[in-house]
Amino acid sequence: MTGNVATREPEGDTVAPEGDTVAPHAALAERVREARARLDPPSVSVPAPRSAEGVVPPPALHADPDAPAKDLVAAVDALAEELDTVEGDREDDAHQVLCRIAAWATDGVPEAGWSADEGLDVEVLQATSEAAKGLQERAAALLERLDSEERHGPAAAVDSVATTLRVVGVVADLEVMERARQEGRTD
Repeated sequence: MTGNVATREPEGDTVAPEGDTVAPHAALAERVREARARLDPPSVSVPAPRSAEGVVPPPALHADPDAPAKDLVAAVDALAEELDTVEGDREDDAHQVLCRIAAWATDGVPEAGWSADEGLDVEVLQATSEAAKGLQERAAALLERLDSEERHGPAAAVDSVATTLRVVGVVADLEVMERARQEGRTD
């Protein structure tokens, strides 16, 4: 392997069009897909050896005792698909705000009152909080299962998603409280 992995550009076209309010990339779903790849890496096909008589049939291999349960892999896939849907939703304001706050979780959230400056309705913030909490509960349940089955690599990736979603819910709730405080103020 050559090159510096830390400076490699993301693969594929993941940047949103200019002026788009959706998060610039599907970061949450991508982290869950990373967990999926760690949980059940793709198999490598090795050609059968040849002999003077022709191709030797491959040996009958037993199932890998460390292979993840199919329902666990399906649960990881389902969470990744759901996050993909949320991150790709350009119509739902709550999903767009969820993605923006998730992106801010690494860069820093603006000062309290940012939603009023942007003209967001309190109902959108409440819906964002509910969506984040629902996704966080699913991620936390998946994390618990990965931990119980000692799948540490995938668990670390899912834990980062669960933590980010928890932060999104808290930020949205705090902003709802700030808006209530501002509306109760008489200037």
